Amino acid sequence: MGHRRPPHGEDRLGGVHVVAAVPRQGGPGGISPGRARHAVRSLYERPLLDVRDLTAPLLVLPVPPAGGLPGAVAPADVVATASRWHALGLRGLKLFAFGRDRSPKADEALDPENLMVRAVRSIKSTVPDMVVTTEVCGCAWTSHGECVLLTEDGDTDLTASYALMSRMAVLHADAGADAVSPTAMLDGSVRAVRDALTGAGHHSVGVSPNIALHTELYGPFKRVMRTDPARGNRRGFQLEPHRARRQALAQARRWEAEGADSLCLQPAMTAVDVLTSLRAATDVRVIAYSTSGEYAALKALGPRGATEYLGSLKRAGADLVLTFAAEDVATHLGAARDHAG
Repeated sequence: MGHRRPPHGEDRLGGVHVVAAVPRQGGPGGISPGRARHAVRSLYERPLLDVRDLTAPLLVLPVPPAGGLPGAVAPADVVATASRWHALGLRGLKLFAFGRDRSPKADEALDPENLMVRAVRSIKSTVPDMVVTTEVCGCAWTSHGECVLLTEDGDTDLTASYALMSRMAVLHADAGADAVSPTAMLDGSVRAVRDALTGAGHHSVGVSPNIALHTELYGPFKRVMRTDPARGNRRGFQLEPHRARRQALAQARRWEAEGADSLCLQPAMTAVDVLTSLRAATDVRVIAYSTSGEYAALKALGPRGATEYLGSLKRAGADLVLTFAAEDVATHLGAARDHAG
C-alpha cells in the first residue's frame, strides 16, 4: 500500500497523526468573539476608573505660588475648591497645611486656629459629606523640617513625637476630620494616635498611616510646602527602594497590629509592584498616592492618558487613588459620561 497523505491540517510524527491548528476560514480572523462582537463587549465592559476612585490633595498655604500644584490654595479658596471638587463627583480629599510660625517643638501645630484646623472646619461645615483626611506630621510645623521632634542631641524624641502626633490627631478630629494620616513612619505612632482618638471619644475616626519609599518624586510638594529637613533627607523614615516590597509588607503588618484602618502607599509610579504585594497581603484599604513629582508627567499625558495610568493603579490593587490630577481626570470622566449618555 502507498502512504496516505495526511489531510490538510495534519502531520505525521512517528506514525501518529498530529492535528495542526488551522485558522478558521472567514469570521473574525482569529479575534476572540468576546472582543469582536460589540454587544458582548458592551455586556462585560466596565470603566477602568470611576470618579469615586479618586481623592485629591489640598494644600493650604498663606500665599500659594503662581503656577503651583493643583490644589495648592490660599485659606480663602479652601471652601470653593472643595465645593468644586465635590460637584465633579470627588468624595474625599487629603489636607496639608503650611506652618507659618515654625519652632523646634512645632507649637503652631497644636494651635486650635491654625490653617489646618480652620480648613477642616470650613470644609465640613460647607460640604459635610466630603471625607476629609488630615496629615498628622511635624514636617510643616518644625523649624528643622523633621517629621518628628528632636532631643537636644538631635535624636528622635519618641515620647514627645508620639504626644505631638496624638494631640494633632485629636485636634483635627475635634474640628471634624474623618481620618488622620500619621505621615512619619515611626513605629508606635499609629498605636499612640489610635489610643488618643479612642480616649477622646473619636472611635469612628480612621487612622491611615503612610508606607513611603525614598524618592525624588516628592520634590514639588516639598518645595511648595518648604518641608525639606535641615539634614537633607528622611531616609530613616522611608523605605529603601531596592528593598521596598519586603519592607512594605513588614511595615503593613506592624501598622495593622497598631490599629491602622487603611494604608497610604507613596509614590505610586515607582511602586506598582509594592502595591500588588500589599493588596495580596492585607485586607485593609490601600490608597495609592500619585505624588507631586508625578503630576508633570500626567499633565503631559493629558486627561485620557492620566485616566489610563490612574486606572492601572486601581487594577493593580488600589482601593483609592490620591492624585494631583484628580480634578483634571474627574472633569474628563464627567465629559465622557455625558457624551456616552
